[in-house]
Amino acid sequence: MTMTNSEITWVLLAVTLAATLIGALLARRRTPVLRPIAAYSLLPDLIADAVESDHAVHFSTGSAALGQLSTVSALASADLIYRLSSRLAVGARSPLITLSAPLTLPLAQDTLRRAYTYRQRQDAYRLRAAAWFPQGRRSLAFAAGASSLAADADVSTSVLLGQFGAELALFGASAVRHDQRLIAHSDLVEGQAVAFAQADRVLIGEELYAGAAYIDGRPVDVGGVVALDVLRWAVIIAIVVAALQEAL
Repeated sequence: MTMTNSEITWVLLAVTLAATLIGALLARRRTPVLRPIAAYSLLPDLIADAVESDHAVHFSTGSAALGQLSTVSALASADLIYRLSSRLAVGARSPLITLSAPLTLPLAQDTLRRAYTYRQRQDAYRLRAAAWFPQGRRSLAFAAGASSLAADADVSTSVLLGQFGAELALFGASAVRHDQRLIAHSDLVEGQAVAFAQADRVLIGEELYAGAAYIDGRPVDVGGVVALDVLRWAVIIAIVVAALQEAL
């Protein structure tokens, strides 16, 4: 019997929910050991150094946009930026967020607002700390403008999360020129390649979605990482079974 697309979707959602709940319950009983990811090991130290040295931190989601194929990347990037910004919100310098997708601008502004609200410092929140550059998708002009703005803001670290193409190289060159640390990720192959070559630490593929578990380590977040692993193996098994069926 062949399953329809909607049935497959519901099965995957059920498996994801079950795996997340089971992982969360296991994490409450015993803290699991997650595989080390160099970027997540370094990020808390970079954030703490920025607060102590009175420097800003630059976040960018590139062309990741709500309502597009990159919606998941935009939401995952915003969640990780919120968790890091809530640490930066205790300092004197506001984080800077740059982006080129207009629909993502309200998301970026709300991300910073929630971070300052969490720290009960709403008076320190600045709407203009989220900057939109209207040059469009994979734009070299956007990369040049955003990296220049980061340099003017006395940034010590740039964290690029979301969707970037070859323009990520301009961020890398600016980081070297202004002595900034660079953490980078892209859901595009060409951007990921540039990040691997230029960034101090790189997040590869679905490592972006595990950020909450590594930064905060709450049981439900760790459960999400377990769900990712379960789904990964489920997809692998499905591919193998389909290949065997075709062969037979």
